[in-house]
Amino acid sequence: RIANRPKLQEQAQQLRLCERGRNPRHVAMLNSLRKYAFTLAEVLVTLGIIGVVAAMTIPSMINKTHNKELHAQYKKVYAELNQISQLFMKDNGLSATDFCQTYSTAYFVKTQLPKYFKGVTLIDDTSHGSTDDEGNKKSNAYPMYTLNGTKITLGTCDDLGFRTESGGRVFSFVGDAIKDEEQGPVVCVDINGQKRPNKWGYDIFIFRFTRNGYVLPMGQEYNGAEENYGYSGDRASSNFFIKNQCKYTSNVSNQVSCSYYALADKHPTIEGKNYWQDFLGTSK
Repeated sequence: RIANRPKLQEQAQQLRLCERGRNPRHVAMLNSLRKYAFTLAEVLVTLGIIGVVAAMTIPSMINKTHNKELHAQYKKVYAELNQISQLFMKDNGLSATDFCQTYSTAYFVKTQLPKYFKGVTLIDDTSHGSTDDEGNKKSNAYPMYTLNGTKITLGTCDDLGFRTESGGRVFSFVGDAIKDEEQGPVVCVDINGQKRPNKWGYDIFIFRFTRNGYVLPMGQEYNGAEENYGYSGDRASSNFFIKNQCKYTSNVSNQVSCSYYALADKHPTIEGKNYWQDFLGTSK
């Protein structure tokens, strides 16, 4: 017992120091923590850097996600238009192109297409050259823009008004007569309805029905040897085919064949780049 007395005394002393909060080991630990702790200034600087990085990256991530959603909506519209075209040909024994050439595009749009779309309604009867009660020219059913953000007064498909279906997408048509060797009718689709950005080549795209019962994106040749014909631009339209026109300008004619590049997911000018992320980028 006498031999163990110094050890017992030391343990007692440690216990008393612990009770008083002055255990040497605890003090050393606290000193170590103090040595490696961050100051308030350091914390604020770190939070500032995180905020700057978030401000730079989050909008880009949001736009990439948005563009992926639009890409999926585009492919859905393309698939459904082809299904409708094939079903129409099966039901009537002739393609939509031949039907429109025989009976007119207006008759096809107003009496036939509603049979194949769910809940199609006319949301605006604006047509080329139409005016309001005061004689002012009527424009589109809602604001539309070119890829560079320029507001347009009349788009490409401005002949037969604007129709929407249960999914909220908006369809409009070129109503001009279809001639021999031409395809059609030409249809413009706002793939996400009236939601922004309502830009040609971004969420508004052009397609055309073909004589073999399919629907192609504007810019894709029907027989592999088509050349540009007709004209389409702000305030003017006709049954037409245009390729290699997809660029950021204030002229809507420069975006009529963006649909071809959108389907192929191919950058219009840069090899190895894609459409939905690289070409559209973060532009809205």
